[in-house]
Amino acid sequence: MGRPNSPANRKARTPQPNEPAAALVDAWWTGVLAGEADEPHPVYGERVKARLKDGRIVMSGEVDSRRDREALIAQAKQKTGHEVDASALAVVVRRERRGVLDQTLMAAFPEPEVAELARDLVTQHAQVTPKAQAIIRAGEQHRLRGLLPEEFLIDAERVLRKNQALLILRVDETDALDVRRLLEEDTRSTWTVATPPHLAEKATE
Repeated sequence: MGRPNSPANRKARTPQPNEPAAALVDAWWTGVLAGEADEPHPVYGERVKARLKDGRIVMSGEVDSRRDREALIAQAKQKTGHEVDASALAVVVRRERRGVLDQTLMAAFPEPEVAELARDLVTQHAQVTPKAQAIIRAGEQHRLRGLLPEEFLIDAERVLRKNQALLILRVDETDALDVRRLLEEDTRSTWTVATPPHLAEKATE
């Protein structure tokens, strides 16, 4: 039966505060099992498709990293209890050259200790070595200059005035998407933003 909005025009829906991402993911897999294969995935949107065929979950589409692919396969097995055929679920081949551009990401956390755990999670699970990193505590607004572009300082200072801590990471632009997704989905970040890419700088402690 037709739907008011075609799949091509739909995007992944942003979870509301009372509707966490986990609940949307659960609902999506329930829909897949019910034959509603045209709904966009809550996280990966229209890039990922799944359907139940001959007792197996058949997945197709594209993701940005092997980590995303493995996570989706594990998610399918956990949520459905079926075997998974992911032969058509591909990892995008990145053509960008490393070392050309850098990107700076900042994420807010309730306290510095949580920011430290998030930093460790990024370096261990994303296997990324930041070119520069800093954890800024409330009252340390003066440390922001030199770490962030001028146009991002106001928002960063507002976070610190709320007595939160900021994790700032400068990474190779080819790693930035994975790092941002990790910060948004796997940590207790209350706010995450990425600055525009800029010419690469030398690594600093």
